[in-house]
Amino acid sequence: MGKPQRKTQAERLAETRRKIIDATIACIDELGFHNTTIQNVSARAGVTVGGVQHHFNSKSQLLEGVLLDSFQTMAFDLNNVPIRGKSLKERVDLFVDECWEQTNSPAFQASMQVLRGLRNESPEELDKWLQVSLSSTVTQGRKFWLKMFSEIELPKAEHQKLLHFVFSALNGVVLLSRINQQQSRVDNDLNQLKGLLLLRFQKALNV
Repeated sequence: MGKPQRKTQAERLAETRRKIIDATIACIDELGFHNTTIQNVSARAGVTVGGVQHHFNSKSQLLEGVLLDSFQTMAFDLNNVPIRGKSLKERVDLFVDECWEQTNSPAFQASMQVLRGLRNESPEELDKWLQVSLSSTVTQGRKFWLKMFSEIELPKAEHQKLLHFVFSALNGVVLLSRINQQQSRVDNDLNQLKGLLLLRFQKALNV
């Protein structure tokens, strides 16, 4: 057997960056946004503080990296959901299940904590963060929605209201599930959401 091929410097840098972002997400998820420090992240990632600062010059830049990574991952996952040949009910179930997986992920919830933690920033600074992250999330969510339900003829505003309702409901379920809610209750809430969405679509289609 030949010797294992050594990783390139670019691969090592990318691996370290991945460790730092994953550690930041874990710290925010477990400790909260305001209690997460560069020192916490450094210890969690197994990287020196200087190593963290080599990749991210400031905590602000690190948080921006977390947001971008989270929403890029979400966009990739949603864009690769197979829907060919699926019935409306199957697509409704799949849509809610996929969005639940994304919304309930530590990365997404950490990103939401970051955005909530920034609400006291200046309007200009907050707008920059929102443009970087939240606007891209909304855009991807709409694209996924239209991909799944292209045959549903509803006014654009109605589609947007339904999509907002779904994500608001899912965030509520996440919050309750993290206050020690039983899995059976989570499943019931998700099934209720699927049922409501399916009924609205069937009404639009006169089914």
